[in-house]
Amino acid sequence: MPSPSAPTLRVVVRGSGSIGQRHARVFRQVGADVSLWPVRDRGLNADATDDATGARLLDNTTGPAALRDAFVVVATDTSRHVADALEALDAGAEMVLVEKPVAPTAAAARDLETHPRRSAVWVAAPLRAHEGFRHLRRLVGRLDRGGAAHVWSQSWLPDWRPDRDYRESYSARADEGGVLRDLVHEIDYATVLFGSPALLGASLATGGPLEIESEQAATLLWAGGLFDVTARLDYTTRPTTRGVVITSPDGTLEWDVARATVRHTTAAGDITEQVFEHDLDRDIVMGTQARAALELRPTSPLDERVARGAPATLSDGIDAVRLCDEARGVGTRDTATISTPEDAP
Repeated sequence: MPSPSAPTLRVVVRGSGSIGQRHARVFRQVGADVSLWPVRDRGLNADATDDATGARLLDNTTGPAALRDAFVVVATDTSRHVADALEALDAGAEMVLVEKPVAPTAAAARDLETHPRRSAVWVAAPLRAHEGFRHLRRLVGRLDRGGAAHVWSQSWLPDWRPDRDYRESYSARADEGGVLRDLVHEIDYATVLFGSPALLGASLATGGPLEIESEQAATLLWAGGLFDVTARLDYTTRPTTRGVVITSPDGTLEWDVARATVRHTTAAGDITEQVFEHDLDRDIVMGTQARAALELRPTSPLDERVARGAPATLSDGIDAVRLCDEARGVGTRDTATISTPEDAP
């Protein structure tokens, strides 16, 4: 929280969907002066406020000027992320936080990646802000001999937004949705834990129980530092389950995201489990990310960023999307046939 004598931080949230409203609410909770700029121009009266968040509302007349010297959150559709981030940077925004994924493909992020002010860009990665994740990373650092890890995020897409037909959501669109883009957080945090990934194989399912064009399930295998990593991401599982299991000669680590627990089993079989109750409150987690993004910079030391629960850097965000691109290029099948980069046409 800012000190009583500090100037009020000014935040502009671009996009007023569910995630944009959550950002607006959370940044207000951490003490920022927040404005919300919807994509659809509402023809607002002066001093209009958003009923759901209490944030001041902007329109296409007042929005562009408000970007200058502000902390800007880009929470629009994925296809707009790069253009909206570039607009903010070019208008003189102090810092920009882009929702995940940073772009539909790594190539689509090229103009942002080469922008003179690219070091002022964060990419949202709230799983990094979980206390359980930060504790897990400290434990992984003690596994000197490496091992293997299995990362997963599995759920049922129609349950995500029960009041809306999932087939009309961005998740269902082949050029903007799919599990690789929607669940890119798993790839991001695995990279923090295990190092830069080198893809070894991928299997993507475009067929299945959901009537959507995008991939509804993906299984990836990659090498990352001392660990071989598999990842299972899908929209086709009930009940929801999410976490990671890490095995090594030095013991086993398990992070259950849904239960907010980290379990450590030593080589001798001794078990300790810690519960991180605050991780069950999404606003608290997002608040941790928000404070770190306001107080640090993407150029701050990695250990400091991770310890504070800061978002990913632009490079991190693009690298995660690039791995998804590689998996999509070699693994897309109507059936679950495994392919490797060497097998790709």
